[in-house]
Amino acid sequence: MSNNTITRSGNRRQYDAVVDQCRDTVLVFFDTQLADLFQNAGAALLDFAERAESNAVQSRFFEAMGQLTRRRSDIEHIFRQEINLGFEVLGKPKPQPSEASPSGDGFGVELSLVEPDEMEESVAAENLILRANASYFPELYALSQRLGAVIGGRKLKDFEIPAGPHHVVHSFRRSLDGLDVEVRVKIILYALFDKFVLKKARPTYVEYNAILIAAGILPNLKPVHVRNAAGRDAATHGDREKPESEPEKTAGADQVEPQALGAELFDSILDLMSTKRNGRRGGRSGGSMAAPSPAEAQAQTRELLSAINSLQANSAVEQRSIAAADTAAFPNIEIDANFINRVKEALSLEREKVLSSVDRNKLSPMDADLIDLIGMLFEYMLNDPVLPNVAKALLSHLHTPYLKVALIDRRLLVDGRHPARRLLDQMVDAGSQWVEEGNPSRGMFPALQQIVDRVLQEFADNVSLFDELLQFFDEKMRDQQRRSDTMEQRTQEAVRGREKLTLAKQRAAREIQGLFGGYPVPQPVAGFLSKTWMDHLVFILLRDEEQERGPTWKHAVAVAEQLVALFDPRTSPEIRRARIGTIPKLRETIVNTAARVGGFNTAAIDALIALLDAPQNWPSQTLERPEIPLPGMPGQTNASSSPPTLESSISGDEDLSEPERQMVERLRRMRFGTWFEFTGDSGTPVRRIKLSWMSPLTATCMFVDRSGMQAEIKSLRDLAQEILAGRARVIPRPKHPFIDRALVSIRKMLQGSDAGEPPTAAELPPPTP
Repeated sequence: MSNNTITRSGNRRQYDAVVDQCRDTVLVFFDTQLADLFQNAGAALLDFAERAESNAVQSRFFEAMGQLTRRRSDIEHIFRQEINLGFEVLGKPKPQPSEASPSGDGFGVELSLVEPDEMEESVAAENLILRANASYFPELYALSQRLGAVIGGRKLKDFEIPAGPHHVVHSFRRSLDGLDVEVRVKIILYALFDKFVLKKARPTYVEYNAILIAAGILPNLKPVHVRNAAGRDAATHGDREKPESEPEKTAGADQVEPQALGAELFDSILDLMSTKRNGRRGGRSGGSMAAPSPAEAQAQTRELLSAINSLQANSAVEQRSIAAADTAAFPNIEIDANFINRVKEALSLEREKVLSSVDRNKLSPMDADLIDLIGMLFEYMLNDPVLPNVAKALLSHLHTPYLKVALIDRRLLVDGRHPARRLLDQMVDAGSQWVEEGNPSRGMFPALQQIVDRVLQEFADNVSLFDELLQFFDEKMRDQQRRSDTMEQRTQEAVRGREKLTLAKQRAAREIQGLFGGYPVPQPVAGFLSKTWMDHLVFILLRDEEQERGPTWKHAVAVAEQLVALFDPRTSPEIRRARIGTIPKLRETIVNTAARVGGFNTAAIDALIALLDAPQNWPSQTLERPEIPLPGMPGQTNASSSPPTLESSISGDEDLSEPERQMVERLRRMRFGTWFEFTGDSGTPVRRIKLSWMSPLTATCMFVDRSGMQAEIKSLRDLAQEILAGRARVIPRPKHPFIDRALVSIRKMLQGSDAGEPPTAAELPPPTP
């Protein structure tokens, strides 16, 4: 242990009683506010349940309410334990960061995607932290200084402040880990935590500081203020140091400008990047190497832009040649395992060429960080499992222009409304939805190619070009959405029509087959009933499904029964003569009905009429008992003997395993529009298709491709079995724009690689009571 560490540990022990008093103070506040949260959580979840879009969703909210009630004491205990832990580890040594990679790209850590539910929860948690940090900046700054003095003089970072917003929100997140609820329920709980805990924390942070002041810890610390919006913009466009003439104002929750959250996230990422570089090039705040003068940094920025312009011109030439070659320029990249690695290497080489054009010792640390950050942004895109490789190949050409955008206008990584940012967000989204790997000429790929071409050829230093391109791309997106929706609607109508026809045929076939069950009938009768009269029954059902219980259906069935009864060998001679006496009226009914149906199957009708007109020839007729095949539903593995229903179509509950039964129930609640990926026997992706419609009667699922055309029809049973076998999986749709997701993941990666995340309660001994 170093002397510096010994000094800090000794300093910390000197203030143990004060730190304990601070801990007890904040715990009293949190205990009270968590109680308020739980008292209001039931009403909030009940309100969402009452507005739920379906009974299934409503039941999940009710289940969450029950879980929250049962788990309340566990949640409160874990939360207190985590808060205690934050004070326990204050001033204790942490593991050292891993060595940065020589190139600086990715900082030696692979940037991976975050699962969608985890991403949704992470974004919610990060937003709470950023808002609280902005609202309580003066109090938190003072705490970081005073607690730094407690541990020996080192200023604490935001996430190191015990009971600070970062520590508090992550403690609450860990306390919710045991809840088996949907992420939307957790988002509601985060909103309640914000309302009942974080937004009421200012007096506690003031008292927290007061306890430290009373103990003589930096009692004369000068209060700090935060920059206003104009100052923030100035810092965004220039060096991040505060201008001397900049006006100040005290921060408040209602004074945080719309861009504040983005700026806080951006600043925190830059701080983490600077920490990673400390010891290698001194970071943004100095170090062993002297910081470049403003004039030197501006000169290097101009050199950077010049080098980027040269690379962009080369990319434009390459992209024009690819566009001329059309789809042949992308041979088999969807199955090329090394494709992504080659693109990553190419982009890394681009950044190295840009940096080699300047004197790195005179390069602004901000510019160096921006170059690295844009590299990580595009690496995140290349790691996206949903975005087709053909779209990644195209969008990777924007790497160099976006380096230039970031250097010219740093709002790109701060403001979610920046046109270049929105354009890249929408292009990634469009590539994920409407680009087909094997057929890039369809969907949105041509529009994406137009945008990339124009950026490479026209973007010099005027960022307003992206406004024009964004408007153009918005129109293309709307057109594609309309075409896709129209095609999908037609596909749904066609499938519904085919299902309705098949169900009607199945019902009519069962009715006619039932008439043949008792005894054989002459061939003309069998042929007429199995063709003409079955069509008549089908038409009745197609006109109105409710007709099965109406007089028209009942009359048609009665006519068929009357016709078959003429040949019942079990009837007495008197009854037979009476039935023969009804033939003229029966004949008239059949002829008139056949004429209304349209006169189809005239040969079968003529044969039946000839038979009815000559009863004396009946004994010589060949008798038969035909089997009428039941039309199968698309996607059904077999036809059942009973009318198809949701239960019978997944057929045989008795031979469904419990996992299959549970998966079927989950799939029944699946939202239309959910994307699935189906894989082949080798495990390689075959295709991605969207669940467009599910029959409530037969439980068959209709999938469409990106253009809205029918791609597959499967039964729920088959789909459940494929998912359980690993041959199919759901592809969750992201709920946040691409760059938002990327920045949250980058921050998460940097925090993990910096060993800055506090350990969990399970990793250290319990705190001292």
